[in-house]
Amino acid sequence: MEKIWADWEVVKLLGEGSFGKVYEVVRNRFGIEERSAVKVITIPSTPSEANSLRSEGMTDGDITAYYKGLVQDFVQEIALMSQLRGHSNIVGYEDYEVIEHTDRFGWDIYIRMELLTPLTSRMENGVMAMTEQEAVRMAIDISTALEECYDKRIVHRDIKPDNIFIGKNGEYKLGDFGVARTVEKTISGLSKKGTYTYMAPEIYKGEPGGMNSDVYSLGMVLYRVLNDGREPFTPYAPAPIGYEDKQKALARRMNGEAFPQPRCASAEVTQIINKACAYHPAARYQTPTQ
Repeated sequence: MEKIWADWEVVKLLGEGSFGKVYEVVRNRFGIEERSAVKVITIPSTPSEANSLRSEGMTDGDITAYYKGLVQDFVQEIALMSQLRGHSNIVGYEDYEVIEHTDRFGWDIYIRMELLTPLTSRMENGVMAMTEQEAVRMAIDISTALEECYDKRIVHRDIKPDNIFIGKNGEYKLGDFGVARTVEKTISGLSKKGTYTYMAPEIYKGEPGGMNSDVYSLGMVLYRVLNDGREPFTPYAPAPIGYEDKQKALARRMNGEAFPQPRCASAEVTQIINKACAYHPAARYQTPTQ
C-alpha cells in the first residue's frame, strides 16, 4: 500500500471479513498527524477459488469475466460512496486504487476512508450496551443518512451494527455500501444479499424491495440493541440460544408473526420498531423522513 500512497504508513489491522481487511493508517505532514482507514480487497481472495470454479466447468475466460464482474461491483461501491461524500452521517470516502496483479491472476482494491469507531465496539460480553436514549439517537442519525441515500436513489441493503460507525463527536454514520444498488436496478427484484438477521421478509423471499426494506433493517438493529442483543422470538437473556432457536426465530419472523416487546424498550419506542418492521412493506414507514 505504501507504493500507492507513499506518505501513508500502516499502523495496525482493524478487522477482516470474507472479502478483505481494514487497516488503520497514518501520515505526518508538517507536524500535523492524520489517520484514516484503508479497506483492502483481494479478488479472488485465494488461488483455490479459481480452481473451484474450474471444477464447475467454467473456462478461464468465464472465470476472468466472473471476477471482473466482482471488481466492477466494488468499483460501484466506491462510486456510491463518492456520491454520498460530505454527509455528516455517512462514512467519508477519501481515495481509491484498483491494481491488477502482475505475478498472478487477480486484483487488489484499496479504498481509503475516514477512521471511525465501529458500533460493535460497544459490545460487552457479546451484548450491545446502549441506553434507549442513545439507541434512539443512533436510529435518528442513520435515518438521516438514509434520507441522503433516498435522494440519490440508493438502497443500502446491508444495514447492521457492523456497518454503523461512531464519529469523533459521537454522531453515528452509515458505511459499507458493498451490496448497495440503485432503486432502478433493484425494483424488479433483489437478490438475497445482506444479512438474514436484519433482512426484510420481501428481500429474503426474493421479492421486489426498496427504501422501506432499509427501514425494516434499521428497525431490526434498534430492536436488538434494546433487547439484550437478541433478535425477536429467541429466548430472553440470559437463557442460552441454540441453533434451532435461531432457525425457528427466523421462520416466525419471515411468516409475519408479531414481535414480542424488546426488554429494554418503552411502549413508544416499541411502537416505532413495530411499524418500521411491519411484515407488509405498505404498513411500514415508507421513507426515512417518516
